[in-house]
Amino acid sequence: MAHNTDIATRAFVVTLKSPCSGKTTAQVSDITGLPKNTINYIYARAIARGFDPNQRPMVIKNCYVEDAPRNGRPTKRTQEMKKAAIAKVLHNPYGRKKTCAEIASELASEEMVISPTSVSRILKAAGFRKAKVTN
Repeated sequence: MAHNTDIATRAFVVTLKSPCSGKTTAQVSDITGLPKNTINYIYARAIARGFDPNQRPMVIKNCYVEDAPRNGRPTKRTQEMKKAAIAKVLHNPYGRKKTCAEIASELASEEMVISPTSVSRILKAAGFRKAKVTN
């Protein structure tokens, strides 16, 4: 889908495109500002997920229009790891002078396997900007 649409817009498209509204794809496109291909894609996906355009009263469930699950590797960084990495910096007077490799090594001794790059990302996300990945 070319446009990143929110769930409410997708539900609106399905409602407008259904036979009870009598709107054509071109009219729905004029109303929503979305391309015709996107409108047809949203509507076809809703039908494939169980939407019945002839059902009365019309029922549009979230599962008809919500985002599909994404592929990709799940993150290894748990909340526990994030808290531990931040604690290594905050609760140690020399924590701000440690490299990310040193913090990762300390976490590994506590049986939390994490890379220096992941430590760097955690610290940057927490607002620390001078985190070094290595010595």
